[in-house]
Amino acid sequence: MIMKIKKLISKIFLTLCICLTAGFMFLFPTLRFMSYFEAVLPESSAELRNPYIGWYQIYTYELSDNATFDLSEVSALDQEAGLALLEFNLKNYADGPVSGTGLSKLSQILEVWRCTGRQLIVRFLYDWDGNALASEPSSLSVILNHMTQISEIVNRYSDCIYILQGIFIGSWGEMHNSRYANAEDMLTLIKHLYSLTSPSILLAVRTPQQWRLFADSEEPLTKSAAFDGSLASRLGLFNDGMLGSDTDLNTYGSDISFPSSYEKQSREDELKFQNSLCNYVPNGGEVVIPNPRNDFSPAVKDLSDMHVSYLNSEYDKDVLSKWQAKTYTGEGPYQGMNGLDYISRHLGYRYVLRSSKCPSVLPWEKTASLSVTLENVGFSSCYRPFDISITLEETTTGQTEQLSVTADTRLLIPGESIQLAIPFEIRSYATGTYDVRLKITDPASNSPVFLANEGEQDENGYFIGQLKFGIFP
Repeated sequence: MIMKIKKLISKIFLTLCICLTAGFMFLFPTLRFMSYFEAVLPESSAELRNPYIGWYQIYTYELSDNATFDLSEVSALDQEAGLALLEFNLKNYADGPVSGTGLSKLSQILEVWRCTGRQLIVRFLYDWDGNALASEPSSLSVILNHMTQISEIVNRYSDCIYILQGIFIGSWGEMHNSRYANAEDMLTLIKHLYSLTSPSILLAVRTPQQWRLFADSEEPLTKSAAFDGSLASRLGLFNDGMLGSDTDLNTYGSDISFPSSYEKQSREDELKFQNSLCNYVPNGGEVVIPNPRNDFSPAVKDLSDMHVSYLNSEYDKDVLSKWQAKTYTGEGPYQGMNGLDYISRHLGYRYVLRSSKCPSVLPWEKTASLSVTLENVGFSSCYRPFDISITLEETTTGQTEQLSVTADTRLLIPGESIQLAIPFEIRSYATGTYDVRLKITDPASNSPVFLANEGEQDENGYFIGQLKFGIFP
């Protein structure tokens, strides 16, 4: 009896061994031993030609039925990312609608600019001489009709028009010195413009006080309300008196804060307001009038607090020269750089790859996860969403595969980092070595978004590491 039991046990054991061996032989080719080697990519101090940020140039067009425009200079521009501010003066149509000829010329100008690859800030106005009262239409209905006419064309170019500044009124289009610069008329104008224009086009007003009036809120925009399509979420700021005085030339109030925040507040309070608001809507303009407020060190602090993403490259030259004469003495790759270049490199967002990791998993596991950490060291966020892709390229065959990345880059605010987690199926890859590349792209302009890192880059982006898969350790 005992012998029979021993024989039975032996048979069972042999059968198990055979099954385990067969199972191992069957599964062995699917096992993957994985390792990841992170590339070392030091932070770079190079200037990056990225969309929606940096220095803009102004181009002016006075529309009329008889106007002619030489657009050859525009056509000759290199096709690359960058900003341009186009100002369209409508004073010749102050007595009635913009003619079909005028609208056609507007469309022609925008078409030429679209071909440059630039992102456009556009301002419609009636005055370049500081006397809007003499050149604006005598009836609000005329301005409203101009908005209706213009919006039909503007929306056709929503892929390249980034921001509409102002609401057509005021000296230089800056919403002051106008018979319509009262709360009721301005609300009528901004709501009309908002209702007419593509949701992808951002709007901008001159002061934080106006933002609060139009958004009907004493509090700045929050993360939960950002990018929801509301007027408040599309409404940024433009400051053409930036750093020009303690009040930024009447952009802010006196040092005394008013009980209601619907009034202009003190500089300290308005900078605090912008520091929250402009994480989610853009802020830019031009610096003016040399004074201690725009010395290099205080300027860097205020530009950072206001989250400034774009500035006029031509004005004020005296202020820009002050910055160029200073040297950045802080730590990091910018040490020793002149102040103008330091500010230039921090206007807007500036993404630095801080790390890429892919923890090892057991060889029979099906999935692993690549982790990528990006930090924004610029003055501001980006206010349009970017696409992120990870490409794996087999080094022998050149065969590539993209991994899906889900992230809202608009929420990568200044001074913060995001960690991207990118899962992938280990067993879907043949054994071998794969270069890992990270690419960020603006889908509206199809422009690449460059990282502030040293390192190799090709059409698939930056080389950030290598994955190796094998069936043996």
